[in-house]
Amino acid sequence: MQGATNCCLPLLLQEIFKRFGNSSNVEDLADFYSKLTSALGSRVVGFARQFVDTQSVTVFNNVGKSLAVIAENYCTKKRRKKKLVYLFSNINYCFCNYFQIKVLELGIAYTCEHVLAIRLTFLLNNIHFQELQPHKFHNLLREFSLPPQQSTDRVVHRMEFFEYTNYRFFGCLENIKIFTAGIRSMGFGDNLMFHINEDGLRCTVEQYKQIQANLFITPSCFSDYHVQGLVNFTININVLIECLSIFAGIECSMKMFYKENDPLLIILEPHTENDTRTECSIKTTHYDETMDFSLDTDSQSLNTVFIKGREMANIFHDLDKSADELQITLSPRRPHFKVETLGVMQSECSIEVAKTSEMMIFFNCKGTTKARYRNSLIRATQKAMLASSKVAVKTDASGLLEMHFMM
Repeated sequence: MQGATNCCLPLLLQEIFKRFGNSSNVEDLADFYSKLTSALGSRVVGFARQFVDTQSVTVFNNVGKSLAVIAENYCTKKRRKKKLVYLFSNINYCFCNYFQIKVLELGIAYTCEHVLAIRLTFLLNNIHFQELQPHKFHNLLREFSLPPQQSTDRVVHRMEFFEYTNYRFFGCLENIKIFTAGIRSMGFGDNLMFHINEDGLRCTVEQYKQIQANLFITPSCFSDYHVQGLVNFTININVLIECLSIFAGIECSMKMFYKENDPLLIILEPHTENDTRTECSIKTTHYDETMDFSLDTDSQSLNTVFIKGREMANIFHDLDKSADELQITLSPRRPHFKVETLGVMQSECSIEVAKTSEMMIFFNCKGTTKARYRNSLIRATQKAMLASSKVAVKTDASGLLEMHFMM
């Protein structure tokens, strides 16, 4: 079945690229990436888009011949480095470990992010061309004819890869700062539920079935990401926070390993130390299905605003902490965005933000929505607000409130 799928993929990709080729519409581009992700997976498409966005692809030409070079950044414990990946623009082949193992040896993938990035840059006209003298172009071809320097480690990498196949999930983050901030902001509950698949890693905390917090990390945020099927488990969030705090703010990389029904293994390595690392083993428990909190995106009453994160945190910080309830109003007319305290005699106050305010990034309100929420539940999001660059507030006539924190 895998072989049949890979035989059909070239035709499917050709059709996807052909359909978008004559369009520059933003909505068409979103549909294009969606279809591409369905065909190749979010990891390959996510990394390829990063190369395109950073304009790291160059095509060198000489007398009708061409060779593409991708400058790929990667992190070591002490500094960022750059390596060059050489490809022919019209051939599905790459020396990278992902292509050599997953495409050629295991046959579980069709291509890698480097090959896809070349194709995307040609389609989007986001590529740099450079004409080279014959002897310089010949030197580039010599680089291509031999595996890149990092491939001399192939045996070691292959051993590591097959070791990872013993795990249902393996992921590596080169810096845990944002991940730690996200986990800390969800510390109002006890149980942290992990839901991991090819689309990414989601951590969920619920409290009394009244509030739910989700932290979502895409595969492109990881320097290495492998998952077999759908992985679910639960751990104690306070234990995880203690593990992430072992090096007290020092920049660290983190590797996560998980086997079915085994503890979650976390390895932390400080960037400033060569021979220091800490291993934490966290007991996992049964995964309980989470509540389905979701707004109807097609609702005629759906209102959405984006506000700067720290300013949003200041709004709720300035309100009376002793109030029992908060009322949030969104309206296309004044007051555009209003938060007011309720339930405290002689201490009621309100804060309004106009849609033209500098703290308002995006404003889309179709009608007036007004709903009350327990103050304690809103304050549980305070840490997430402080750690975020912007906050999306969404609600509709049902009164369900969604807050998205971009970190």
